[in-house]
Amino acid sequence: MIVRFIGLIAIFLSLSFQLANADNAKGEEAYEKGDYELALSEFIKAAEEEDMNAQYNLGVMYEHGHGVKQSFLKADEWYQLAADNGHPDAPTALQLLYEEF
Repeated sequence: MIVRFIGLIAIFLSLSFQLANADNAKGEEAYEKGDYELALSEFIKAAEEEDMNAQYNLGVMYEHGHGVKQSFLKADEWYQLAADNGHPDAPTALQLLYEEF
């Protein structure tokens, strides 16, 4: 019974991760086309599922004011979440952001 329960949890987490990756991919495609509104929406969906790439991408959007009001504070928050979740570029982005202040 416990093994079956753990298996179901693993399947659920796997599907959740795949959906977050799909949302982030849609967001990246929209961002590259300059559709920042759609990119923001897709990145937020993925970031809420703890997708480190989406969190990093939201940091970029807020740092540069792409589709959102520029906010170094919000950029810091998103970069920090991405770093906490293991994004390899987030610590450098945080360092560069702090140097801008």
